[in-house]
Amino acid sequence: MNHPEIYRRIKFRHLQCFLAVAQHATLQKAAVALSISQPAVSKTIKELEEILNVRLFDRGRRGAKMTQQAEVFSTYAEAAVQALQQASNFMGPAKKAINPVIKIGATPAMTASFVPQTLMAFRQRMPSIQVSILTGTTSYLMDQLHEGAFDLVLCRHLDQEQMAGLSFEYLYADPLVVVVRPGHPLLTQPAGGQTESPRRFTSILPPKTSINRRAATPLATALDLGPITDFIESLSISFGRIYTIHSDAIWFAPWSAVKLDVETGAMVKLMPFTRNGSDELIGLIARSTGLMMRSNYTPSPDMQILIGAIRECASERRTEVF
Repeated sequence: MNHPEIYRRIKFRHLQCFLAVAQHATLQKAAVALSISQPAVSKTIKELEEILNVRLFDRGRRGAKMTQQAEVFSTYAEAAVQALQQASNFMGPAKKAINPVIKIGATPAMTASFVPQTLMAFRQRMPSIQVSILTGTTSYLMDQLHEGAFDLVLCRHLDQEQMAGLSFEYLYADPLVVVVRPGHPLLTQPAGGQTESPRRFTSILPPKTSINRRAATPLATALDLGPITDFIESLSISFGRIYTIHSDAIWFAPWSAVKLDVETGAMVKLMPFTRNGSDELIGLIARSTGLMMRSNYTPSPDMQILIGAIRECASERRTEVF
């Protein structure tokens, strides 16, 4: 079995077939596992036995039982197949580099309007580049960025100690706003002037763990909505949108999440009935959004073009007046 010609004659299909028969103990089940016919399995095993000049299986009514020589050979066959599979997996990233995929993480609010705007601008310049987008909370996205799951993340600013090892580039301010459906009672009469308690309006709030949640109470006070006692917590933009459009709910949402619906008239943004202190209010509820990357990350040429598109779209957002 030390003849060099044996190494040249044994093919990968021989090893695969041998291991399948050894695992399933019947030629029929091995054929099903390999998606080939039973005669093809029998022929391949026969070829391997002729190459090795040993009998590998004792065939009978109960199936195919490995011989003593096969028991020894199976150890090396399995190691050889695993080595080839590992080599193939190792070469995977090199093959994928031919068609690179840019991996972006973004908060739900930013995927509602800013990310689509950015990617449309980017793909006009680089139409062949694939992009993968995953949404999540800022803390989750940050953790995944540390692990290398994303090339960049679009999210809200965190405390400096939470961003160790990461870089943050400011893009624009994204204030928390309150929106309702067209024709909502609050659009014709302020909440404080109604005979019925404003509590009958269900509020859709960011989760307690969200950065925006802390701004909900002062914003409700500024809009004279009264204390928030009846509410639903949700981070889902699609849920908030559908529930608000089809009910009298009031939705506390980041501006970027509802910007397009407000501009098209699908929803209406509530405004304070007095402008006194409104500038301070906007400063209180506006949160900085930005581009986050690993500090030691060097963007590829494709990534640099995407970052350029992000900066251009962000500069347009910074000119908006709330």
